[in-house]
Amino acid sequence: MRVAEQPETGAGTGSQGFFINGKGRFLPDAEIATCSTYRDACALAWERRTQAGLTLQALAALADLYPSHVSDYFQRDALNAKGNPRRSLPAEKIADVERVLGNRILSQYLMHRGALTIMEAVLAARGA
Repeated sequence: MRVAEQPETGAGTGSQGFFINGKGRFLPDAEIATCSTYRDACALAWERRTQAGLTLQALAALADLYPSHVSDYFQRDALNAKGNPRRSLPAEKIADVERVLGNRILSQYLMHRGALTIMEAVLAARGA
């Protein structure tokens, strides 16, 4: 079901995805498809946060994350400057992070990835 432009509520769809009061909550599928890893989706979610002034420290406090780990979660590079692997955002924190960032990019990425996996299985079964 598509949401039509609803100026009285501030909700509507357009080329930039789903908006609530002018703030993006969902991105177009094509943009989500550019994320090749969960780490890319985390970085994109951070880049597209609705409050540009939000800091990683504030995100940690509002989403109940370890402050010293947060900078790892939103880096595109899987390894730090010393060559050590960066931590990944725990799955149980996705809802809290999305609430604070004001977007659903992480959930969209996981749904997109899941759909690809199911489609790959269907195609493999047909080809076998």
